[in-house]
Amino acid sequence: MGNLSTLHEQVFTNCLIAEANYAGTFSLCGLVLRLRDLYKWEKGLLPWTEPEPSVLMEWIEHRETSWDPWMEKDFRPLMLDGSLVDPFDVEAVNAYLAGSGLVYGAGFVEGLRPTFFLGKITETKEMDGAVVFCVEKETVRDVFATPAMRQGTRIYIRRQPMLSFLWDQIFEMRPSARSALTFAFAAYGLDVAQVARHPGQHADALQTIARNQLHTWIYHELGEVHEDAFRGHLWHDIVATYPNTPIEIYARVLKDLCADTDDMGLLRHIINEKNQAALAFYVAFLRPFTRLMFPEILGAFHRFQKSHDWNLIENARNQAKATFHSRAATLVAIHQEHRHRGVEWAKEKILEQCIVPLGIVKKAQSSPSR
Repeated sequence: MGNLSTLHEQVFTNCLIAEANYAGTFSLCGLVLRLRDLYKWEKGLLPWTEPEPSVLMEWIEHRETSWDPWMEKDFRPLMLDGSLVDPFDVEAVNAYLAGSGLVYGAGFVEGLRPTFFLGKITETKEMDGAVVFCVEKETVRDVFATPAMRQGTRIYIRRQPMLSFLWDQIFEMRPSARSALTFAFAAYGLDVAQVARHPGQHADALQTIARNQLHTWIYHELGEVHEDAFRGHLWHDIVATYPNTPIEIYARVLKDLCADTDDMGLLRHIINEKNQAALAFYVAFLRPFTRLMFPEILGAFHRFQKSHDWNLIENARNQAKATFHSRAATLVAIHQEHRHRGVEWAKEKILEQCIVPLGIVKKAQSSPSR
C-alpha cells in the first residue's frame, strides 16, 4: 500500500475535472443547491444547518475558480504503486485499497456525468449476486454525489448523501409529496411538520430513517442487476446516443421503473417486508416525470392509506411491470432501427411513439435534474 494521501489528491483532481466539465449541465439553481450540499459536507455540517449566505457564496466562487485549470481536460490515470490505472477501473483501485478500510467508487450518474469518491467502509456484504459496500463517510467526493450507485455487481450505498437527500425532501415538501411524507413519518411516530420546523430536535430519528431508507434502496440496485428489459449494453447505448434530451430522461426513468417493479426489486422487497414507511417514502420521492409514467402506484397508495391492503400494491406492481417492459421493447426496437435510418429519424420516432403520448415532452425538456 502506497501513500493514501497521494491517492486522495489524485481522486480529488478527477473530481475537479468532472465538475469543471459537467457542472454546467445543471440549471444555475440546481448547481447552487448541489454546491451548498458539498460545502456542508466539506465543513462537517448537518444537512439542516444553513451557512451564512455570504460565506457560502464566497466558498462557491472559490470552488468554481478552482475548475478553471481543468476545463476540457481528460481524467487523470491514478498512479498506484508505480503503475498507472484507469480512474474508472474500480476493481483495480479497490484491490489496491484492500485492508485500508476505504472503498473507491467511480462511474456515471444522470446526464452521463462522471463521478468519483473515496469513503470509509462500515460493512461489506453479498446480496443476491451483488457485493454491497456501505459507506459511512466520504473522505473525497464531488458535487455529483448520489446515495446509491451500482457498477456491474458492485453496489455503493452512502449515508451522508442519503441524509442530505432526505432533508431536502422534507425542506422542500412538494405538495405532491406532502401526504406520503406525512404517512411515512407517522409510521415512525413523528409529525413531519414538526420535524421540518425543529430538525435538530429530531436528529437521531432522521439519522435512523436515512439509514433504513438507504438499506431499502439496495433493492432498487438489485432490481437493476436482475431486470432484463434492456439486455447487454442496449440501455447504455441508448443514453449515450441521445444525451441531455427527453429521450435520455425517458430511458433512465423507464430503466429505474423496470428495476423497481422487478420480482427482485425495491417494491417487491417493500411488499414482502410490509414496510409502510418505505412504501410511503417511495411514493413521496417520485419525481414529476416518474409520477406521470407510474400512475398505478399513486392510485394504489391512495387506497392503501385507508385499507393497508398490500394486494393493492402488488397488483399495481405487476400491472406496471408489464407496461414498462412493453415500453422498453418499443424504445429498443426504434433505437436499433437508427443504424439504418439515422439518429434524427430515431429521435423523431421515439418522441412520437413513446414520449408525446405521455404529455411530458415540455416538462422533460424544462425540468432540470437535481
